[in-house]
Amino acid sequence: MMRPSFTALLVALALSTSLHAQEAGRSEGYIESNWGLAIINPNSGAAFPGTSVLAGGRHFMSSHGFVEAQGGFALPSILTAKLGGGKKWDSGWSLSTGIRVFPLHGYLQTGVPTSRCNRDLSERKQQRLASKGKTAADIKCSEWVFSLEISMLGLHEWFPSIKGTLTEAEYANRWYGPSLHSMGLLTVGHRWLF
Repeated sequence: MMRPSFTALLVALALSTSLHAQEAGRSEGYIESNWGLAIINPNSGAAFPGTSVLAGGRHFMSSHGFVEAQGGFALPSILTAKLGGGKKWDSGWSLSTGIRVFPLHGYLQTGVPTSRCNRDLSERKQQRLASKGKTAADIKCSEWVFSLEISMLGLHEWFPSIKGTLTEAEYANRWYGPSLHSMGLLTVGHRWLF
């Protein structure tokens, strides 16, 4: 039943490992704070707010391709975790896809760097950093993170045949718990890289 999400994760991992390798093996840790809305009933517009604080990391398989994992505390689910892969461009923008383990959703996420991450430093700033034994790479960055997520309940709204031979009630009962009654999630977060 989780094949669409698992397949998406495998495609992301294959993409990330096939990209041009220059800085393979580099890692990037982060702390992330998120706020979002869970769409509970698309017909009535019912939504439920949530928040999370996560610790995570990216491991670069090439100069741009990465796999990432993050986990932490969340409300209302208590705990949450995500696994995925994607690409980070030289501009600092990133795009990733994967699965949120709980509540169970597939996700598409983008990271938008703040101006603090700009590596085009003036000569004067570079000299000040050099006098302290540092380089532009030592500047701590942050980025805004936006995600769109969908659960198996949400997929059923768009593709009713996905339930196969299960009745509507059986399908709903199977996925209400793992998805925490959510059809989908819209989140906005801020990530501090270290």
